[in-house]
Amino acid sequence: MKITTRQKEFLQVLIDLYRQKGSSVHYSEVALKMGVSKWTAYDILQLLQKEGFLEVEYIIPESDSYKWSKLGRSTITFYPTKKGYAISSFANTKKGLSAKVAELNKLKEEITKKFDEFKGKLNIRDLLKEALQSKSPLIFCACVLLILILLIKKITEGIAEIKLISQVMPPTTTNTYAELALIVFAGMCLGVLAKYINKVPTIFGNNDLDEYAGYIQTYNQYISLMDKKEQSSLLDFLKETLDEINKKNKK
Repeated sequence: MKITTRQKEFLQVLIDLYRQKGSSVHYSEVALKMGVSKWTAYDILQLLQKEGFLEVEYIIPESDSYKWSKLGRSTITFYPTKKGYAISSFANTKKGLSAKVAELNKLKEEITKKFDEFKGKLNIRDLLKEALQSKSPLIFCACVLLILILLIKKITEGIAEIKLISQVMPPTTTNTYAELALIVFAGMCLGVLAKYINKVPTIFGNNDLDEYAGYIQTYNQYISLMDKKEQSSLLDFLKETLDEINKKNKK
């Protein structure tokens, strides 16, 4: 199927909403942005889903009573696939990989400085929200990894846990295992946070484990949207960051 300009507009709006929310999008939200009826949006998103540009996720409303008989009907939502992401302007207008790597290094310096010079003004929630505003999945994921690593290092008062979770890193960077290593590493970070969440100072602005889990879920979804070169670059970034922390600790 050759996607039409109109269909691409709907796809782009959904991707933008998905990026802002960090979760799948209901068709009524797309309808509101596009100025059409929710049924028109639903039909077009369904067509995009059938052609492989979107995936469907069914959300079941929660019930305080936990009785299946009282649960409402599931709600259909959509999120982009690699195929959908690849043809969107979100992907086509992105910076070259070398330019994004340079931006990563600059962001790493800025975020690390904020942690090193912490004087009661560091707000983790704000840092994560700023990362979510990035138009590049690579930039967002790198920021999330860096924030998690620096936060774990600070609340555990050492690098023992950093060394532990670093063991998931493959000895050499390969496209085959990059995606798996990146996802497993973030999951291990969440596990460490779960253990030490009560040590996260309230002045950091975020000691809610569910909120961290939400960002990591978005991170995992973005990892799946990246091509192999971006995944490999992100893994290189992660390795370099861990090496730098280990070297600083030895001094």
